[in-house]
Amino acid sequence: MEMDLEAKRGVVYEAKIFLKERNFHITGSKIEKLGEARYRVHDATLTSCDEEVPSWKFTCKELEVEMEGYAKGKWPGLRIKEVPVFYLPWAVFPVKRKRQSGFLFPSFATSSRYGPQITIPYYWVIAPNQDATFFLTRHGDSRGRGFKGGIEYRYALSTKAQGQIRTFHLYDEIEERHRWSLFFDHRHLFPKGYEFFADINWVSDKDYPVDFDEDLPEEALIDARSRNYLKSTLYFAKKWPWGELSSEADYFRDLTVADNDGTLQRLPDLFFHLYKRHLGKTPLFYQFDAEGTHFWREEGIRGGRIDLYPRVFLPLRPFDVLRFEPWAAFRSTFYFPDNDPEEKVEDPTERVLYELGASLSTTIARVFPLRGEKLVALRHTIEPELIYHYLPEVDQEENPYFDSLDRLEHESLLTFRLTQRLLGEVQREDESSYREYLWFRVSQGYDFYPHLDFEERLKPLEVEIKAHPLSWLSGSLDFEYNYHRRAFDAFGAALTITDRRGDSLSAEYRFQRDELEEVNVSSKLHIIDPLDLSFSYRYNLLDDTRIETVYGIQWHHQCWELGFKVYDINRSPDGLRDKEIKVMVEITLKGIGTWKVR
Repeated sequence: MEMDLEAKRGVVYEAKIFLKERNFHITGSKIEKLGEARYRVHDATLTSCDEEVPSWKFTCKELEVEMEGYAKGKWPGLRIKEVPVFYLPWAVFPVKRKRQSGFLFPSFATSSRYGPQITIPYYWVIAPNQDATFFLTRHGDSRGRGFKGGIEYRYALSTKAQGQIRTFHLYDEIEERHRWSLFFDHRHLFPKGYEFFADINWVSDKDYPVDFDEDLPEEALIDARSRNYLKSTLYFAKKWPWGELSSEADYFRDLTVADNDGTLQRLPDLFFHLYKRHLGKTPLFYQFDAEGTHFWREEGIRGGRIDLYPRVFLPLRPFDVLRFEPWAAFRSTFYFPDNDPEEKVEDPTERVLYELGASLSTTIARVFPLRGEKLVALRHTIEPELIYHYLPEVDQEENPYFDSLDRLEHESLLTFRLTQRLLGEVQREDESSYREYLWFRVSQGYDFYPHLDFEERLKPLEVEIKAHPLSWLSGSLDFEYNYHRRAFDAFGAALTITDRRGDSLSAEYRFQRDELEEVNVSSKLHIIDPLDLSFSYRYNLLDDTRIETVYGIQWHHQCWELGFKVYDINRSPDGLRDKEIKVMVEITLKGIGTWKVR
């Protein structure tokens, strides 16, 4: 070692440096300090592997580094177990501590229908609170769709205001038309109870979410091939301790039809909600809701609706153990129709009705002390409840129909509801935590309204169960059983199993009469310490068609990971979309980054 403290220069021979933050091991046969922030490294190596012979390492014959600047390297390369993989005669890359603009790892894909695909991303640091990524993608070879450009812009105006914008465009060489998408997500909490959010999902055509599912927001990817619509929302609200005023605009893109002109939109919806409050010095409480909605579509009836809904409650505590609350309501709804193609509804109309109701409930609870090492107590609660609702018969046929609020069914409905909870107290060292092991609810209704058939009186049995009995086991079950059909109107079940090794298995079944019947299964199996296998399967039972199967394998190492997935996408039930195979390879060098080949 040679040092010149005054000149701030020096030389270290056979140097080894360890950077804990990224687990980087850096070596050099000679490291020269040329100035306050300039270095020259001879025979440089860098790796995040702890082995004596690293699984991978970057090498460089000579490397000149200027901190907060750039590193210039002669003959940089990558070695796998001392075997050279590639070399470059010269390279420059940033060595700044802060985020830097530059090209990211490209991603590759291959499709049995369109051929290879490559995406080149460029990352731009705009400011400490803003950045953007630009994408240029070639979709396939001569069979493919052409070049697609995209931008993802992210920002954080403050801790209470952040969002992102994603937009893509291409001229589709197969369909010979322009295709595009725009996704915008923004959340903003203002002082004094104001809040705003935007969730925009616009696409050029109904097939875009399937053809370019990689462009969709993360939460939409799982059902991109079976979703029926995309919803865009703008929401603004002001909240007070006594109520709230909100305005919301909803735009729906129906993905089941090519023409969206007949889809009903809510542009906008203005809502005022007055929280339940004491009525003067009386024992009564009151609550008030007011909603004004403008319904719009290019083709079909549209117009406005104003709905006023005041309610009065009388909460009582009989015997100090029961909760009894009768209530009464008045509803007045005004319609301002327009553009009725059948010319049945043209003039403004009004619907007036009243409602009566009551609820009777109580809570029974008991704590069972246990002598377990961790589980020290169980609390079991039972909440029986009787709910009555009366709505008289009112002629509504002359009013326009926009949604279910326009056709309220008359009823004299008595519903029995039973809710049970099982809550456990778990003791760990000096702290206690609580977990809900079981939540169960059953509901049964009977309609006493005159002149109804028995089949109309007895309502379907509704059951909901959520269970988490063990740390590795959770599940849910919900259904509506129709006594008269002797069949389910709706049924859903889900089960998830996990273990400490990292294995997991989840299965889900969903059924809605005449609308949906689907099975989803996914699993992950930790074969040996570094190896995982994954599998997912989606099947449409309504059309008797497999939707998609995904096979995956992942190899974990202390300093790298290798993943491989095959997407087997089936032919669509209508025959408009052929079967397709997609392959994705994901390589991660820990501390460096991830390279995707899809």
